[in-house]
This record gives sequence, C-alpha cells and structure tokens, in this order.
Amino acid sequence: MACYARGCAAARPASRPLRTFASARASSSSSTPVQRRQLHPIRLSTYFQPTHKASSSASGDDALASLQLLLRGGYIRSSSSGVFTLLPNALRIVRKLTAIIDDELHAIGASRLAMPTLLPAKLWRQTGRYEIMGSELYKLRDRRDAEYVLGPTHEEEVTRLVAGHVESDRQLPVRVYQVTRKFRDEPRPRMGLLRTKEFLMKDLYSFDKSAADAARAYDDVTAAYTCIFDRIFTGADGRRWVAAEADTGAIGGNKSHEYHVQDAAGEDRLITCSKCGYAANTEKAVSMPDPQHMPISASDVRVLLYACPDLDVHDTPMHALVLPATRELNAVKAAKLSSSLAPATQLLYDSASPQPAQWDWKDRPEGPLLRYSTLAVLADFECASLDPAELNDALATALSTYTSPSASSPPASLAELFPAQFGGDTPVAPALTLVDVRTAQQDDTCSSCKSIASLQETRAIEVGHTFFLGDRYSRALEAGFLPTAATKAAAGGVMSNGRVPFQMGCYGIGVSRILGALAQKAASDFTRATSKAGLLWPRQASPFTAAILVADVRDSNKLEAATRVYDALVSKARTQDLSIHAVLARILGGNAQDDLGWSSDEAHEVVIDDRRAQLGAKLADADLTGYTYRLIIGRHLHSHSPHIEVQHLTPTGLDSVLVPLETLCN
Repeated sequence: MACYARGCAAARPASRPLRTFASARASSSSSTPVQRRQLHPIRLSTYFQPTHKASSSASGDDALASLQLLLRGGYIRSSSSGVFTLLPNALRIVRKLTAIIDDELHAIGASRLAMPTLLPAKLWRQTGRYEIMGSELYKLRDRRDAEYVLGPTHEEEVTRLVAGHVESDRQLPVRVYQVTRKFRDEPRPRMGLLRTKEFLMKDLYSFDKSAADAARAYDDVTAAYTCIFDRIFTGADGRRWVAAEADTGAIGGNKSHEYHVQDAAGEDRLITCSKCGYAANTEKAVSMPDPQHMPISASDVRVLLYACPDLDVHDTPMHALVLPATRELNAVKAAKLSSSLAPATQLLYDSASPQPAQWDWKDRPEGPLLRYSTLAVLADFECASLDPAELNDALATALSTYTSPSASSPPASLAELFPAQFGGDTPVAPALTLVDVRTAQQDDTCSSCKSIASLQETRAIEVGHTFFLGDRYSRALEAGFLPTAATKAAAGGVMSNGRVPFQMGCYGIGVSRILGALAQKAASDFTRATSKAGLLWPRQASPFTAAILVADVRDSNKLEAATRVYDALVSKARTQDLSIHAVLARILGGNAQDDLGWSSDEAHEVVIDDRRAQLGAKLADADLTGYTYRLIIGRHLHSHSPHIEVQHLTPTGLDSVLVPLETLCN
C-alpha cells in the first residue's frame, strides 16, 4: 500500500486542478442552472409520535387536562416521578421557544455557552449555598471521594469562569447564558412539567464593574424579557403574563422580579392592582392597613414570641410579634424579620398554634423568661392604634405560658416579668416598632396608588425570575478585576486579593415550564373553539403549521396529490418569501401580515399524514397536535373537479372550505 506523507508532493496522488477564483467566476456564469437542495417533507408514517386514546382512570396529578393531552399527543413520557422524556413534538416547540430567547438575548449583547451539569461542591461551600439549599440539592461523590452537585443554577461556576478571563474593567461588561437541563430534588413533583426534578432552563449571568452598570444590565435584561414573553404569550386576547416583585430566596441579592402566566392551575399567588398595575408575589406584596381589620381588644391579636434558646445567652431581648388575628402571617416576611433579630433567635411561642412549644420545667424550673432582660415589641402596621392596655394584656397572656408549669396560673403583668423595663408606679406601655408581616389579600388597599379595595389575588405559573445580585457571589469567591484608581474609589475598596468584586445579576427562564404553561392555554383554547379536547397552540410555538391528511394511502392518486400540494406550498413560500402560514392564509382569501418570511425551516412546517390509519383517527391525532391548517385529501378529489377540504382552526372556531386542487398547486 502506498504511503502518502503529509507535505510530500511526490507522494500525493494525481488530482484535478485547484478551483481558482477565475475558474469559479467562469463556471458561475455558465448556463447550467444551480441545483437547490431538495426539501423533503416530514411524513408521519416514519415520524415518532406515540399517541393514544383518552384514559378514564386518570386521577390526581394525571387528571390535569393539559398533562393528559401532552401524554396522549405524544409530546412527553414520564421516566420517573418528576422526570420526563421530551418527544419530537415537544422538542419542536422547545426549539421555537429557544429561538425567540436567542433572538432577544443576542440583541442585548449576550453570548450563549454550555456549562457542565456536574459541578464541584467546593465552590458551593464557599458561597454557603451547599447548606442553604439543603435537601433540594443533589449531592454526590466520585470514586476518589470528591464532592459534586448536580447544578440547579450556575452562579458559582460562571463566576469562576468569568474571573479566569477578566483582568481589567475594560473587558466588562460580560453577559453569557445557556439553555440546559437543571436538577432539583423536588420533594413532591406535581402538575406535569410545572413542578419537576429535572427541567430545561435558560440562565443568563451579567458581570459589570459598578452597581450603576449592573443596574443598567438588569434593566436591559428585563426589557429583553418583556420582548420574549410578549412574543410567546401575547395573543388575540391580549397580554397574559405579568412581572411581579418577588423575594430573592436562596439565590440572594437585593432586587428580584418574577414573571408569571396567570392560570388557575398555578401554585403561585399574585397580588395585582386593577388601577395602577402594581404586581407582586404574595411573599413580597404590601398593602395599606385596613381599618376593618384593626384590632380593638387583646383577643383580636395574634402574638408570637421569638428568643434565643441557648442556655449560655443572657441579657438579650425577647421579641414579641403582634398582628391582627384575622390576618394571615406572611411566613417569608416573618422569617426575614426573625433572621434580623438577635443571633440564633427562634420562634418560641405562637398564640395561634393549638400546641404551644413545651418547656422542660423539671430540669429547667426557672423557665425561659428569667434570662431575658427586656421585651421588644414588633407590631404590624394594622396594630398601630391598639389600646396600650389591651396590648399589655395580650402580651402578658402570651408570656404567662412560660411563667409557671401550671396551666391554671394567672397571667403575670409585664411589670412583674420585666421589672427594669415596665416597673414603677406608673404603668408603661411597650414601645412599638411597626413592621409589615401580614399577607396582602384580595380587596386590600394598594400601597402604590392608594386605591381602596383595588388589589386582586390570582393564581399564576412562574416562568421566569430575575435577580440583582450585587457582589453576593463575586465577593464570596473573590472574583473580580484589577482596579484603577477610579474603580477602586467607586467600589469602596478591594478584596484581600487586590481585586474589585464584580457586580452581578442572574436571570432565569423556565423553558419546559413555558411548555407546560402554553399547554394549559392551548387546551382551554381548543375546547372553547371546538367543544372537544385538544390543543390549539399559539402560532409562534405550534409544533407544525399544517398537515396534509391522506384519507386512503392505498390510493396512489391521493398520495400523489399530497406530494403535489406539499411541493406547491413550499415553492410558493420560498419564491414569495413568505411563511407557510401566510401562503395558506392568502389562498383562503385572507390578508395575513407575515412577520416570519421564508426560511428552510418552513419546509418542515407542513407534514404529510401518510399513515395506514382511518381518517377519523388522523383527525383525532390532528386535534392533539393542534395544526392551524388541515388539508384533507379525500372524497372531494374527483377526477373531473378535484378539490381539497381545508380546515382552519382559530380560537373562535374550526372553519372548513373546499379549495380546488389547481388553486393550491398553481
């Protein structure tokens, strides 16, 4: 066998002359037409779409209409609890959603990358999230006993990545994002794609030299989110999504917004104002005090006691939290308030609990109150006008639980319990620190525009979240850039490694959640339009635009007609620079304003259903796929006057018209 050494001219086999610029020009000007790549249709006889009939035994989570339709329509399959396989139809929707996301994020200068899912635990320990996320974080070890986590988000990894590249503030800003699978050990997976253990998510991270620049980045991304969600969720019935103020949670930071699609199946509760548009998650929402809820007597309030149970802690204040008994305590607000009190403070007592916290009187007969020198009273704004005597009674009743092991002991006064603070000849009312700890609710007064009874509570599905992080991660990981005199002064100093920490933001979009949320709307729209079960996807997310249904594939004339119609539609779209949707709309006499134009992807917006199945079964599957147009090649394909039945599905109904075959094919 001959051996051809690289770079050895004598050893190379004889070859045709190299194609030069001059020869290329000469060949391009010849009369030989350029052959375009042939576009082949998707034929359902070879396309994987495992549909099945409706099940009458669905219950619980499986009874969710949209989930049933996604399973029946061959979009997803359950692998295990909270873990799903996305089948071809679902992947087509995901690709369209991702294309919209890519389009808008590229417009603000973001670059797409792909980071690993298996992440070293060391970085997570440095930021504290290894402990903060607790059991929701998948933790594992390799054969060398090195610790890893399965990434639910990638703040630590991306911060290390950018820190290894950026040396100077001249290399900032940096905006990078990915669309990858994330993992969270959800304790109770439910609602199909809405609450899972594995999910598809877009996460973007911004790095800037100053807080002002980071704030502008936050505004840029939220503007891009507006464009993304408008393109995905805004339809003929108007905008269906809302941006709401939100708590930062385990991610951290000091500013956050959630993006919601209002839907009765959602687990999030939103408070919105019908007058000014104020919107916030109930965890964050604030309302004005309501005179109708303001307590009058001691029995009208709920008292919670917070203290440090550590035996070695003395002379620290006990904290009492007071709110109207008719109001719901906001757990997130209360937790944040508790964490801001003395170190290691815990809830000791709640008057609303049927079982107050027990005290070991046998081993600790002095009771818990002896170790606390003062009582600090935190009252919700709606308790600001409570009579001091009634407030004292409410506090004394709560505290009496821990004055004696006997449940029949009379309540002690505040002067007896805290003599240094409340003793003396003249009773002293406790000083109040007013706080907001109640949950805003339906018909409250808006804190933004002060409109009375304007707040409304709705259920919603969260599909996105943005966080202004500041230096929460960059400082913990000592990630930043080498300062100039100006940046050092603006940053207020440098870290121990001599660098200025990045100012960061992180921004997520739940892509698989959007699929679940769109399915909810698609199911209700189809039922409203046809009084049947099916899916009517919005045009921008539909897996396909049209289907050519061959009633009898044994008839070669019908199969040939299907291919002719397909070729004609694709040819018209390509030569007129239109989408398939616009071509069909014009054939039916509409004046659709096309906003997509032609691309090679349009060739796969039309499928040919050439399966060996009854037409009724094909139409039933078409209901589940949600084609906007159905072209039925069946009994109207007469030899003397062949026609095609074209069905057009819209939110207002299913229209049907006969169109001459030649009109479609000319």
